[in-house]
Amino acid sequence: MSEHRVDEPVEGAVQGSFMARNIRRFAVPIMFIWIAIAAFTNVAAPQLEVVGAAHSVSMNAPDSPSIMAMRHMGQVFGEYDSDSAAMIVLEGDQPLGADAHAFYDTLVKRLAQDTKHVQHIQDFWGDPLTAGGSQSKDGKAALVQVYLAGNQGEALSNQSVDAVRDIVAETPPPPGVKAYVTGAAPLITDNFEVGSEGTEKVTIITFVVIAVMLLIVYRSIVTVLLVLLAVLVELAAARGVVAFLANSGVIGLSTYSTNLLTLLAIGELCT
Repeated sequence: MSEHRVDEPVEGAVQGSFMARNIRRFAVPIMFIWIAIAAFTNVAAPQLEVVGAAHSVSMNAPDSPSIMAMRHMGQVFGEYDSDSAAMIVLEGDQPLGADAHAFYDTLVKRLAQDTKHVQHIQDFWGDPLTAGGSQSKDGKAALVQVYLAGNQGEALSNQSVDAVRDIVAETPPPPGVKAYVTGAAPLITDNFEVGSEGTEKVTIITFVVIAVMLLIVYRSIVTVLLVLLAVLVELAAARGVVAFLANSGVIGLSTYSTNLLTLLAIGELCT
């Protein structure tokens, strides 16, 4: 009966590729490289959510015909140069009267004073000649459109939406009258802020589900903890690299890319 040494290749056995053999050989240095990347990028740049809020890019294509026409119209009339707009809606239990008009005038005046975030106000309800076009048929609602600084999705646009909401919230309406901030730009801002709040919860739930699945497969708490530790290090490295590049101005981040990056990284690292 023939004998062979354990370290000798068996005839017909499949040999690992050059890449696989070297990854196994240099497993420890590779692990320390990943840890170093995660540590450096997370120290050199703020957290991904903070960078995403500060370096968010526009959601609209700047060279699309409709956006170009909108900006051109605003520039020709000397009103605005962005594609970001919000609508403030006044609603009353009864037809809006003099007290509602006084509240509206105060609101418009305070908005006009914030030149950093507000570029133009379409004050139709304040002019008797155009008031009918911005008021409902029953007289219980009126609206005013506000053009904001920064394009939709950009950090400046999100700050402008928050500034308008603060002004509306700090201006007390008369009894029976409510004011709402809506429109395309506030919708994009809500997607970013609400999505960022939900990312942490979804990440925790995802890790719990992955831990349970790994425990069922490996039936070893130590093995599960080691796998989760590796996933955490690689996730920290992926988030850190993206945050570092965005903070350095190399790439831009959108509302959806920031919220989906963590979940996509977890899914990719666990497959």
